[in-house]
Amino acid sequence: MRRRINNVIDKEIWIKAPVEDVFSHFTQPEAMLKWHGKEVELNPVQGGKYKVIFESGDEIEGEFIKLIPNKFISYSANYWDIKTYIEIHFFSENGGTTVKLRQEFGPDKDLSSFSDGWDYFLAILKSLWENKIYEKDCAHS
Repeated sequence: MRRRINNVIDKEIWIKAPVEDVFSHFTQPEAMLKWHGKEVELNPVQGGKYKVIFESGDEIEGEFIKLIPNKFISYSANYWDIKTYIEIHFFSENGGTTVKLRQEFGPDKDLSSFSDGWDYFLAILKSLWENKIYEKDCAHS
């Protein structure tokens, strides 16, 4: 039984790109490096490794829990001594992709830096497709 968690971050963005391309930016290291981290190690299978190292040297490490291609990803993410759980849903909508992200924390955690971090990185992800040249480069990656 999963323990009850009372601190949650919810984010939602719409990206003008096919769901397959957006999904790949969460599961393929070379694609993720375009928006998230300076070093990435991913093995996107159940129990596979999830690791991101940022420019600051901060590191996230966890493991993939569940993947449904182009629809859903869940993984654990450990930052310093903070353990979290992340779920990401992908929906093909309005000629693009809606990404709904939820990150769950234990009680009594200050979530502001995590929330600000997601705002920052998701804005970078979204901006990748604002350039039509990138959209062509990414098609069916």
